[in-house]
Amino acid sequence: MSDFTGLIAISSLMLAGIAVTIYVGDKANVVGTRIATGTAEGTSLSIGVRRAMLYQMWLPYEATYAVLAGVMMITQLELAGQVSSEGVKLLAQFCAFVAGVTTAFGLLLIPAGLLQYRAKLRRDQPRQGQAG
Repeated sequence: MSDFTGLIAISSLMLAGIAVTIYVGDKANVVGTRIATGTAEGTSLSIGVRRAMLYQMWLPYEATYAVLAGVMMITQLELAGQVSSEGVKLLAQFCAFVAGVTTAFGLLLIPAGLLQYRAKLRRDQPRQGQAG
């Protein structure tokens, strides 16, 4: 692959990856806020609904975030091997490093978030004998 084509591929992949991870991260944050507060657009959410949101919405968003970043990292490393220019190769390796850090952050965030949200749901769970 020519260096110019490689540069275009590296830049396009990085820009698209950033856009997708920002979108998915924002969706995960919105769902996480709803789980933590127990409300969605002014409507109160039951513990069961919040628990379902945790496992059926928040967790898939966070897993998607981490997997996409990992795919970007691998693809950037592959692109680095396809170009001959040291500058373009260095750019691809830097982009792979950024994607790798994002992957690591995403993988660390999943268990931390699960622990935090599960603890919050336990605290909000009505005790036996209480109204609610």
